[in-house]
Amino acid sequence: TIPLRSVMLFLAATVLTAILVEILPHYRRYSNGQIANNKTEISDFRRPTYAIYSQDPIEDHLVHVVQVLHKFGYERVQFEQGGWDLLWAHDYPFRVLPNLKHIAANQLVNHFPGCGYLTNKVDLCTTRLPFLPHAFRLPQQRDEFLEYATAHPEALFVQKHNEHRHIKVRPPNEIAFNSNDSFVQEFIQKPFLVDGHKFDIGIYVVITSINPLRAYIYTGDVLFRYCPVKYYPFDADNLDKYVVGDNYLPTWEVPSLGKYYNSYGGSMRAAFEAYVRDQSMDPSKIWPQVEHIIRSTLLAKEQDIVGSLRTYKTHNFFDLLRFDLFIDENLKVYLMEANMSPNLSSAHFKPNSLLYEQVLYSVFNLVGILPVSASGVSRNMYVNIIKIIKASHLAFTIFPRPSEMVTADKNLVTGLNKCGQYNCDKSCNRDECDLCLPCLSGTQYDWLKRAHEEHLHRVDMKRIFPKPILNFNAFDIDNETRNMTKRNEWMTRWFYNKCEYDRTWCT
Repeated sequence: TIPLRSVMLFLAATVLTAILVEILPHYRRYSNGQIANNKTEISDFRRPTYAIYSQDPIEDHLVHVVQVLHKFGYERVQFEQGGWDLLWAHDYPFRVLPNLKHIAANQLVNHFPGCGYLTNKVDLCTTRLPFLPHAFRLPQQRDEFLEYATAHPEALFVQKHNEHRHIKVRPPNEIAFNSNDSFVQEFIQKPFLVDGHKFDIGIYVVITSINPLRAYIYTGDVLFRYCPVKYYPFDADNLDKYVVGDNYLPTWEVPSLGKYYNSYGGSMRAAFEAYVRDQSMDPSKIWPQVEHIIRSTLLAKEQDIVGSLRTYKTHNFFDLLRFDLFIDENLKVYLMEANMSPNLSSAHFKPNSLLYEQVLYSVFNLVGILPVSASGVSRNMYVNIIKIIKASHLAFTIFPRPSEMVTADKNLVTGLNKCGQYNCDKSCNRDECDLCLPCLSGTQYDWLKRAHEEHLHRVDMKRIFPKPILNFNAFDIDNETRNMTKRNEWMTRWFYNKCEYDRTWCT
């Protein structure tokens, strides 16, 4: 008779091995898919951990971040303990945490050093980009502002500051020219209105790599925020007519949108688009503008961020931003600002909790923070099995290089005919060989590996750089890459090559 204890151990070991085969890739981030040892003890495995860095002791704004990470199987640790796998920083951490220059290969941080070049209001809005309303830094560009105001006597302006959100429309003679770290920006006077209300739209953007740049936008929905008071008759003293505050009017309370959102289950974006079509206008012209604006802004600031990254040993960073935009009466889109740590709190509006959690779900999957779970096996069962195996001092064999189940060499190679034509396995001196597998450096291999894994785990994220290829036959790759940095050109050509043989890689 076989002892009951032996049967239990055998069954537990069998189930645990099956579980670990599935979840092992989610526990650690591997460099080029390597595992140090094929023999690993059960005690080496642990739940992945995260830490939070925030200067505000009240963490209401992080509720959904914490909830989703716990659903993914992550366990919170104090930042001071170290050893975390993910650092979620609500505030910019790099000035006060110099150790982030030396994070381990398995650690990940949710901001890029230098992301302030995108999120600093003065720096961004005074950048000369065609989709930004004219803006002038004060007091340095005082004379330029006065010259512009004289040439455009009908123009109104708002004065903004990096440290506060309070703005008010003013004529030029009321601008405080000696206010440091501020700027004055032209006010677009004829916005598109919904039931008479001005609004802004928030697009969630994820940057997964800098130099080469890879960036995505969340397509599951768009955050629409409406001013609580109708825009006309315009009154500059009534900020609720033209400034979106915390107590904005949500989609489901706007009469013409409510029927689409509440009765028919549409998203905020779908309800808005239905309203635009009701006005005999075409909402599809909006979103290519949005993508162009975000892509152009990221490219304009990329090299500044590259400079901030030079002193960092590893570049295990990603950034979740929210770009705030608005639309004029002709459906022309303008950029307002980019938010470093967008509000993900549903304290004011509970229905937004679904949006925030779905955004986070897509972001985490995209950057490799995958759910730690086993199909059909409850967490309690998993924990109990771990206890049994530990108590029995059993060891088990890990299948080598499990990440190859997701990404292997064959998933990365492109342009085989060209590689063969130029004998790139014997010499890598030609430009035509720079994407051939034998010519890739370890760093380049890792870039492609991450790009491949991002493509597989996008959920509701859409790649906007490298630029989507909507019509391969009409896409001029040489023209597209002409003014790119060498690394961005290299990455763009890889996506182009992937798209040539598999159209799912085009977008």
